[in-house]
Amino acid sequence: MKEVFLAKTFAGFENLLQKELHQLGAKNTAVLNRSVQFEGDFNLLYRVNYASRFASRVLWQMKHFTFATNNDYYREIFDFPAEKYLSRSGTFAVSCTAFESIFKTPLFASLLTKDAICDRFRDKFGERPDVDKENPEVQFHIHIHKNCAILYLDSSGESLHKRGYKVSNHPASINEITAAAMVTLSGWDRNSDFIDPMCGGGTILIEAAMQALNIPAGYYRENYGFYKWLNFDKYLWKQTRNEFAIQDDIPIDLYGYDCIPRFLGMAKANIEKARLEDFILLNKRDMRTVKPMHTPSMIVFNPPYGERLETEDNNLFYKEIGDALKQNFSNCKAFLISSNLDALKHIGLKTCFKQNIFNGALECKYYGYDLFSGKFAPANKTHHGNYKIDRK
Repeated sequence: MKEVFLAKTFAGFENLLQKELHQLGAKNTAVLNRSVQFEGDFNLLYRVNYASRFASRVLWQMKHFTFATNNDYYREIFDFPAEKYLSRSGTFAVSCTAFESIFKTPLFASLLTKDAICDRFRDKFGERPDVDKENPEVQFHIHIHKNCAILYLDSSGESLHKRGYKVSNHPASINEITAAAMVTLSGWDRNSDFIDPMCGGGTILIEAAMQALNIPAGYYRENYGFYKWLNFDKYLWKQTRNEFAIQDDIPIDLYGYDCIPRFLGMAKANIEKARLEDFILLNKRDMRTVKPMHTPSMIVFNPPYGERLETEDNNLFYKEIGDALKQNFSNCKAFLISSNLDALKHIGLKTCFKQNIFNGALECKYYGYDLFSGKFAPANKTHHGNYKIDRK
């Protein structure tokens, strides 16, 4: 039986998510605002939660209805068989988004939803589940637009960007979904070395290694929202996880550098938690002195924006980044993200790729550069080129 699901993501990543969903087996996908709707079975619901690198959560559509009054709305929710998923002694929470509706606030709609669910349990069983906003066993979400409402079950629980490998957080950490998108958008073919010359807590390196080794995004997670559903199928969940063949080795290396020992310690802790220390090599070094071990290599990094980590002179610092890329990384490609538009102008290199993407709440530019020795050669606009490794 085909069910309807909604995968949420960040603005700008909808097309990446849609392509990924197709690869995972989704049917009838439709790109919406910061989300992609799709159809599939329960196996697909588990698979997307486990494997998606670009989804932040996956919602299962339970009911779609129209209403004219508060009483109409209450009755529609009351008629929903919540007892199929939530036990009478369990806990639940309700979140709501509402636009141009009869409700003054989304909170009122959430409370009315909660009351209808609890009243149904009282009528059927003489007791009701408790509300737990912090750690509910079952999370409902209601989306309301004018007089139309869609009731969802949140299958993910915590946001899927929380992969489960971070034990140490960098003060200017990049979101895991954004890091995975940076790796994918770079066009890295996984046949050339990968370098993060300002690696911070190691997120970009870990996401790149996971892609190269075919490690599912949720491999390290210990919990999902659907674990507590009454209809959770443990056998199907185990079967879903066994679909993915993780590689034992890859023919290239990943290198991470940072000039601050404390940050390298954070990266080391996270990499060890992900059990990737055999693939990611860390060294203390200033980005301006880093050189690739082999060429061509792919360079992807997240320099300070001047927001959470400051430099003495951002414009000068970005000019030095551009100089280092040109002088030290000939025959390579480099991609960097920043919200500091003024500083980015001082990189001084011609871009071969541009895209607006978000790092958390910050709107950023993601720029790519083809790096050449000597005078600039025109960039090939299709940046997804094949690499041949020169092991000199």
